[in-house]
Amino acid sequence: MKPTFVLILALIIFTACNKNGDVAPQKGSGSTSSGGSSQTPPDTTPKISHDDSIHMATFNMQPQAVNLKVSGTKLILVYNENVNILLNQEGYGKTSAIHLHEDFSKSGLFGLDYTTVAAGGNTTFNWVDDNLNNVILKTVTDTMVNNRNMIKINVHRAFTFEKEYFSEDAARNERESFAERRNDTVIFSSYCYYNQKNYSPVSFSGPLVYSKSHD
Repeated sequence: MKPTFVLILALIIFTACNKNGDVAPQKGSGSTSSGGSSQTPPDTTPKISHDDSIHMATFNMQPQAVNLKVSGTKLILVYNENVNILLNQEGYGKTSAIHLHEDFSKSGLFGLDYTTVAAGGNTTFNWVDDNLNNVILKTVTDTMVNNRNMIKINVHRAFTFEKEYFSEDAARNERESFAERRNDTVIFSSYCYYNQKNYSPVSFSGPLVYSKSHD
């Protein structure tokens, strides 16, 4: 009996010590139920400097018109570019040049030969000056957008696309096909240059609207 009594007494003492002396683990703000620690993920949002932000152009425009006409066996498509580029007034004051590019790869105009009229009045073939300092068909005005002083540069110039067909009827049939296109767009891209730096370009897609003229 004595060994049994000693064993029971030792068990009672151990249990009492465990209840009074042990401290239950607490969950801290950085712990998880599995015992690991949780951490707030780092902020990976790209930071834009003030200088970069004031040189980011925005676009404002209506659907872009393309006039379709037939001359003999030739289909002539006159695209009347009419684009408003908006720039922060501070950024415009710190800009040496604004560039504008047109991408016709998402339209039926892609791959067609075209001509434009350059600043000197000469006609250029499959080339247009993207430096708006050299574009005379533009206006620059002050405007307000969301209570901010902005500069609006309106660019209005013509691109004359042409395609030759084997007959006048074929050219007219192609004109009808163009008139029915509804999803063509021209992709614009514009960026500023200042103090030996090209700022990040901004892109915008403008819908093309085809209309037939009376021959």
